[in-house]
Amino acid sequence: MICGENFPGALLGKHSPVGFYATRFVEAASSDDAEALALDQLRNEDELNIPAELRSEDARVFFEEITEINADSERLPNSGFTFFVMGS
Repeated sequence: MICGENFPGALLGKHSPVGFYATRFVEAASSDDAEALALDQLRNEDELNIPAELRSEDARVFFEEITEINADSERLPNSGFTFFVMGS
């Protein structure tokens, strides 16, 4: 589970900073490699494409949970976010 915090509210048309939760599936040799691959996926997501002038210096992304699954497990598409207004 990936969590983002203190992203510009402009992502959702809000004035307050927003956060998000997301799940991404990657194939990796280690949890460190999995984090790097998932972070690369997020960097390429259109939903998080923020103009430089709107970016927040205190925005951050962290991994709440990394779970190894069987290679033949059903996987949901690697897209989508659950957004929330910070402090709510």
